[in-house]
Amino acid sequence: MPVYRPFPRSIVLSAALALLAAPPVAAASPAALTGEQEASVQRLLERGALEEAVQKSAEEPDRAESTFLAAQALAKMNNNGGAGERYARLREAGDAAWKAIGESGSALIEGNVPAAMDAANRAVAANGDNPYTHYQLGLVASRQSNFQRAAQAFNRSAELKPDLAYAHYYAALAYQRVKQIPAMAEHFQTFLRVAPEAPERQSVQALLRSLR
Repeated sequence: MPVYRPFPRSIVLSAALALLAAPPVAAASPAALTGEQEASVQRLLERGALEEAVQKSAEEPDRAESTFLAAQALAKMNNNGGAGERYARLREAGDAAWKAIGESGSALIEGNVPAAMDAANRAVAANGDNPYTHYQLGLVASRQSNFQRAAQAFNRSAELKPDLAYAHYYAALAYQRVKQIPAMAEHFQTFLRVAPEAPERQSVQALLRSLR
């Protein structure tokens, strides 16, 4: 089974190299976060607490958003089997958009990118107000190296849910690939603001400094 990653690693090469020149950055105090933020699957994922995010999602089996984010955490850990299990749960959801997201995620893990895109398009058509439909579309478009469409999809996801840090992060990476640097910088800056403890923080800061 092909290894599924949320975004091609080659895209972040320049940022990773820039990290070597970045000074240490003090992480934001957990006390600065609200109790809800600390406990949520989203915040745990954005802090790089991947296993904790998966564990937290198990406490919310009926919450589709938590299941989807757990799949993202598992994918980051290269646990395709675990991610596939979460997508399978979404495929059983009564909501048409989440069902299609689950189908898209499963297809992407299996390497069937056309089927993943078809399902992602159906998810958006079923509920374009769900930010995760656009997020999933962005993941598939990035796998197709269609970075213009990926940027648009992640940007729309971020518009619908401005605190979804990785929507901003992946939007920035996609805008970088299509050489829309102002849009890239704006999304990276928002990413730093909404995810102050993200593992990518130093590399993003270094990349932004290189633009000055």
